[in-house]
Amino acid sequence: MERRGRNVLLAATALAALLAAGRLVSRERPGPAASTARSSGLAARPSRTDARPALSTSPAPARLQQALSVARPAAAPPLATPTSLRGTDVDGAVLVDANGDLIVGPELLALFDYFLSATGEEPAAAIEARIVAAIRERAASPAAEQAIALLDRYLGYREAAGAARVAQAADPAERLAALREIRREQLGAEDAARLFGDEEREGEAAIEASRVLADAALSPEERDARLAEVEAALPEHLREAREAAVRPLVQQAEERALLDAGASEEELHAHRVATVGPDAADRLAELDRQRAAWQQRLDAFEDARAAIAATVADPEARRAAEEALLARAFTPEERLRVRAILGPPP
Repeated sequence: MERRGRNVLLAATALAALLAAGRLVSRERPGPAASTARSSGLAARPSRTDARPALSTSPAPARLQQALSVARPAAAPPLATPTSLRGTDVDGAVLVDANGDLIVGPELLALFDYFLSATGEEPAAAIEARIVAAIRERAASPAAEQAIALLDRYLGYREAAGAARVAQAADPAERLAALREIRREQLGAEDAARLFGDEEREGEAAIEASRVLADAALSPEERDARLAEVEAALPEHLREAREAAVRPLVQQAEERALLDAGASEEELHAHRVATVGPDAADRLAELDRQRAAWQQRLDAFEDARAAIAATVADPEARRAAEEALLARAFTPEERLRVRAILGPPP
């Protein structure tokens, strides 16, 4: 794909995330518990081997006293895992330097947010107890106490951002500015930068890219150059992560263009070998076969469902026949997917 298309795709992808408030306010206001299995959403980051100044090791604040007591009960039965967390891997990490002090970074927020995604499924104290227990499993003192103290400040930050109704700010730039201010008030300038610096730089880049895309006075060449400048201003590790994030979309767009131009399966495979290597090309070919087989099954089911709708007049009998057809054609997991794709019967 030409550089222009790649730049526009990078800008559009970042802007879509920004406008949806996913990157900027997902941590600020508790929402419904996630219902799908997770994989780590952190972009690839450089290793954090540098020592950070230690956080306060004073006793845990009052907010977490109940969580601390729940985290290490005497002979208390374990709490049932929330539904949204079952079968998932814990995100994030607690990183410690050579002196045993906490390394402050977004990896720790990922750990906090993994458990906080179950908000609404169990009491806040139980969620906080899970986080404290996870911290103690991953680090000893003083890093554990430092992480727990940071958790308290982070929870205060979420409350403050929610009370300020940051998510409802219409303008992305205003939303980001409000978040930056609250983060520094609640977390301090240094820790806020360590925790959210990359995220904020990406947000600023997305805002600037949106302005470039909306500038009707720019020629396509000027717009392309400006978008490239915005991207080049980001740190290298962020550029690499963003490039990796859109690479599958770029690959798909290139393949669609080849197929639209009449490329054969052999030509498509040769393109894949040249761009992603032979092993990945073989995996993509197998994925194509699986998708084609799935689509055939889906089309056959839709045709059979339409035939039932045309021949069975009684609504209850029609519904029963459709459910029986669905049960015969798909596994329980596949049925959820079919319902999501096709929707309710006509």
